[in-house]
Amino acid sequence: MEKVKAILEATKMDFEMHDNFKIRIKRLKTKAASISFGTRVIRLNKELANDPEFVTYLIYHELAHYKLHTRFHSYKFYKLLNSKLGEEKVKAIERKITRKMSEINHISRPFD
Repeated sequence: MEKVKAILEATKMDFEMHDNFKIRIKRLKTKAASISFGTRVIRLNKELANDPEFVTYLIYHELAHYKLHTRFHSYKFYKLLNSKLGEEKVKAIERKITRKMSEINHISRPFD
């Protein structure tokens, strides 16, 4: 959990955010992560929380939602996320997370 908190603090600095956030790691059936705008709680899927690459991406992803105050994956959302991590890296990590979530939920993906 300390590593996750360190990633959160570094990401907050990168976004120039000073809000306090809480991290909860729990089993999420269909989501990799989520954020509550009101309580500023970031929930990470327990199945993904052991991989620092996933955790870093998911925290960037959720803080981008918070910074733009949107739940949608709009052009502005991806523009912000890509400016922080790079478009190719975002696409690659999203593919890995999608694969992992499919494995967790026992969904076959014949087109991979």
